[in-house]
Amino acid sequence: MKMKRILSVVCLLFAGFISQYAVAADSADAPAVMVSNYLSASVSVVGIDKKKRVLTLRDAQGGKFEVTAGPEVRNFDQIKQGDEIVVEYHQAAVSTLEKVEKATSATSAETVQLAPKGEKPGAVAAMTVPIVAKVVEVDHESRELTVKGPRGRFVTVKVPEDLKAFDELKPGDMISAQYTEAVAISVRTTGKNKKK
Repeated sequence: MKMKRILSVVCLLFAGFISQYAVAADSADAPAVMVSNYLSASVSVVGIDKKKRVLTLRDAQGGKFEVTAGPEVRNFDQIKQGDEIVVEYHQAAVSTLEKVEKATSATSAETVQLAPKGEKPGAVAAMTVPIVAKVVEVDHESRELTVKGPRGRFVTVKVPEDLKAFDELKPGDMISAQYTEAVAISVRTTGKNKKK
């Protein structure tokens, strides 16, 4: 299952309910700052058209929608009415506040892992890309840093004391970061797998 297809399912299920938080990512070797978004949601399988590979799903608010499972969805026949599909989505950008002159030409890395044959369908996918953000504001007293990301979004983070690179930053500087998107989709039997 390709990352774009998995992310399209995530967008369909979550429709903008991602919460953002910023934390210091502690490491003995290299302290860093991380901005992260996490979301988890589930839907129930209320109908299956096995021939067309279409699932009718119901969300927590009672709304129904259909999803077509392409041929890359392994073990489709293991899905039963009453099963629960759980999706967990995570975004994170981690930076050691290293200055750069321009955007790097490094390529992105993508991994996808599917459930073994014979088990309930599931997938875990992750994509990591290098990004460059522009420093907009530096508050050395409160150790807060505001940057503008490559898509024009502004983010303010609290920088830990041991991240000394912060002390050298000024507005206009460009800093590097690693951006990761990851999603896990699993199908679980809930005990309500009775046809109605």
